[in-house]
Amino acid sequence: MLQELYQLDTYFEGPEKAVFEADLNRQYGEKNVLKAISEGWIEHRRMKFRDGRERCICWISDSGRAVVEKQQACGTLSQMG
Repeated sequence: MLQELYQLDTYFEGPEKAVFEADLNRQYGEKNVLKAISEGWIEHRRMKFRDGRERCICWISDSGRAVVEKQQACGTLSQMG
């Protein structure tokens, strides 16, 4: 999850580097997403969209980037990475 968000952050700017929390939950499991949020590895905000619905979006935080960069340097990417 962190690796995916890191790549988005590296190659895109603005809203293109954020993903819906619901999509992360489906792909990585709600438990892993909540852990990443509680650890401060990903940022999340509830946003109101044009259709009037609110959705939570997520992107990698500075500390999440540091975790991925450390894992890359050590050659170890875990499930959270």
